[in-house]
Amino acid sequence: AMAQGQVVPTDKLILKQEKLLNALIKVESNGNDKAIGDNGKAIGCLQIWRVYWADAVERSYPRIGGNYVDCMRRSYSKEVVRAYMTRYAKKAWTSPVQFDAEKCARIHNGGPKGYRKKATAKYWRKVRKVYNSK
Repeated sequence: AMAQGQVVPTDKLILKQEKLLNALIKVESNGNDKAIGDNGKAIGCLQIWRVYWADAVERSYPRIGGNYVDCMRRSYSKEVVRAYMTRYAKKAWTSPVQFDAEKCARIHNGGPKGYRKKATAKYWRKVRKVYNSK
């Protein structure tokens, strides 16, 4: 049986995840669900690349279903990012105690090892500004 208090961190975790997703959306597309970027390689509000989508959906969470073009829908895009994070940012994304917005943001931007890449530090600074502003 679960102790009563155990429900709380889960709610807090969902709030943190949502807050980060919203910050990523702001930075990636300024909230534009139909955004196309990186010379046509990134689509939707979270600017998802096909390879990222395939990794999250086809390889990891086929139950999500759908097609790459569905990344033009906000709810679907968020599902894809959740799946990708659950795979590559495990604890940083799924642990209420070890949730790490920076690690997750940098993985979103730079792939599975993105949190180690110098190039993603600048991206995180942009996201952090939004993430910390509310």
